[in-house]
Amino acid sequence: MKRSLVQLKLAGWFDHCSGMMFGRSAVDVPVEGYQYQDVYEELQKELQIPIFYDIDCGHVPPQMTLINGAYAEVQLQPQGKAVLKQTFLA
Repeated sequence: MKRSLVQLKLAGWFDHCSGMMFGRSAVDVPVEGYQYQDVYEELQKELQIPIFYDIDCGHVPPQMTLINGAYAEVQLQPQGKAVLKQTFLA
């Protein structure tokens, strides 16, 4: 995962990114004490953008549908909860 994110960063994919969201992963076994949360924390420090992870999307149920092309607004709430609002603009 770290290698893939570094490649995307070097290719410029995050140049205009205002935040990232990652779904839960079935791969959560630490490798030599390095956990997937460490990758997100390092990426957040490098890019200086908010990063949400372990959200209800992706390949691990339950999953909500994120609509390609929709604008999204995320509001962080207490205790690590968040609300995601998707809208279409004409």
